Amino acid sequence: MSQDGGHQPLDSLRDGMDASAATNTALENTPLLFDRQSPGYTDLDNSVNTTKNRNSPGPSDSNGCRVISRHGHGAGEEHGDVDEAYHARQPNPRQEQRLNTTSPQASSAKHRLWDIISKRLVFLQRDESERSPLEKDLVRRLDVFLLTFGCISQVIKYLDQTNISSAYVSGMKEDLQLNGNELNYFLTFFSISYCLMLIPSQVIITYVRPSYWLPGLEIGWGLVTALIAFAQNAHQVYALRVLLGLFESSAWPGMMTLFMYWYTPLELAKRMGFYHSCQALGSMMSGALQVAVLESLEGRWGLRGWRWLFIINGLLTLLIGFTGFFLIPDYPRSPNPRCLKAPPQTFSSTSTPFPLRFGWLTPAHIQAAEDRLKRHGRTDSKKITWRAAKRTFRLWISYFIPALYVASVLAPYGYNYFNLFLKELKDKDGRPRWSVEQVNAIPIAGNGVNVVFVWIWAILSDLLQTRWTLLVAQGVIGLIPCIIMSIWTSHPDTTPVSAAYASYFMTYMSLGTAPLIISWLSDILPQDSEARTLIVGYSIAGVYAILTWSQVLIWPASQAPYYHYAWQISIVLWILVIIMCWMLNIIDVRILLPQRLAAKNRASRQGLLSPTETPDAESE
Repeated sequence: MSQDGGHQPLDSLRDGMDASAATNTALENTPLLFDRQSPGYTDLDNSVNTTKNRNSPGPSDSNGCRVISRHGHGAGEEHGDVDEAYHARQPNPRQEQRLNTTSPQASSAKHRLWDIISKRLVFLQRDESERSPLEKDLVRRLDVFLLTFGCISQVIKYLDQTNISSAYVSGMKEDLQLNGNELNYFLTFFSISYCLMLIPSQVIITYVRPSYWLPGLEIGWGLVTALIAFAQNAHQVYALRVLLGLFESSAWPGMMTLFMYWYTPLELAKRMGFYHSCQALGSMMSGALQVAVLESLEGRWGLRGWRWLFIINGLLTLLIGFTGFFLIPDYPRSPNPRCLKAPPQTFSSTSTPFPLRFGWLTPAHIQAAEDRLKRHGRTDSKKITWRAAKRTFRLWISYFIPALYVASVLAPYGYNYFNLFLKELKDKDGRPRWSVEQVNAIPIAGNGVNVVFVWIWAILSDLLQTRWTLLVAQGVIGLIPCIIMSIWTSHPDTTPVSAAYASYFMTYMSLGTAPLIISWLSDILPQDSEARTLIVGYSIAGVYAILTWSQVLIWPASQAPYYHYAWQISIVLWILVIIMCWMLNIIDVRILLPQRLAAKNRASRQGLLSPTETPDAESE
């Protein structure tokens, strides 16, 4: 089980374990934060070594295999003198160099020092014996097909979801005679339907194959997006935005749920981060596409450029949606038949080649995926019943994680109005500071910052196997621009506008919280797939439930660019995120982690965690 930034409670490793199990668990669940140099680490390491030396006098373990200690010696060799020498004296660099060249004890001390350092770094602990060539091939194929489809689909989804803002500032407002807060209501109607359909979609996806449900919804919202191009008034846009929210509701949570079944804790946050960063790529494409459309298609066939934007978005969505039928693998225990490639012995002269031609997973890959779930104490997908829903409803984590997720998403929400901020900025003569093309182009740089930092947070989370510290770091970074903007909006004449520009760009650095929170949820509930699926739905539904009314009250378009109290609310939310992450880490380390280790130890005794021997991947 991956560790989320806390130290290991010693009792959880000692109770109910033999020496071999305790050693394996300690190595797999080593604390990974640099700042937690607690005595527990040394005590744990010494207690494990002492127990192993006392219980294993010979060079072989109970299975007849030679036991090699973490220092490279046999289990029966003595290390007491080396440990005493290491703790009793700390030689200066010259003495240590001389001892390393002449003394075996100094060499062992050097290895021990390296062991102390390396056990904080998960990327120095890769156990290649648990990753067979077949498993590596499986992960590569998942990245090429599942992750790539998810990322492209997410780019298109977010482009379809946010192009309303680009269209609004590019002629839609004037053509449809929109005044006041219609833009807020466009987002509000979308959020209401998105929120209402999200949890039912998470339930449906456990009964209907994701390879049918997700692409079918994507084709639906592609058609709706294209229809917005022909809207003649605000009410028609309201109705189409409601349908768009219904169709898009399961895309992001559905794909995140699939990732939990196919990727391990050391792989999960990176993939979720790549997928989540595609929201920013979608926003970048929306602005860039709008600029290109305005320059090349404005007035073509009697249609304004903003209308062409919806038409092009809809056609792209339809194309990507059809590919999902062949690229989404469903679940390890019920894989998508269109993704399966039968082994050579199943072919015959009467076989129909079409169902097999597009397969990218072999039965050996599916078996490896199931073994990975067992090895990491995770369960495969289960149909969500009323009993499972009621059980999830009684879990405290079902409220804590959604509250944390909602706060982390809404705290930096002002970045969504960057283009409106640029549009409403006036110079001393009352003229707009930026042209329509510039209003659409400048936020592209901010989304580029978002992409880079989402990748950084996600990669660091998997490398260091910590979630909460990086969430707190994002909270601290997010606080700074909120404070600056609250000052600028209150004193725009005395505060330079360059501070506002810098604040908006800095806000994009703190948008990588979602992958870390969902990965943390997967770590906390590895054996409750129904609860994980529902809590992901609760979290996102909570965001959109609040957005249905908060945008009009907190970020009204009529107040742009000087919002009265929006940035002050963001400050409160960021402080709440920091406090909640600190609290959840304490609960996870002191209560939840010992429970997971005990469950993992029971699975280890049943032989579920040992790597399974699998044949090499079949060559294409």
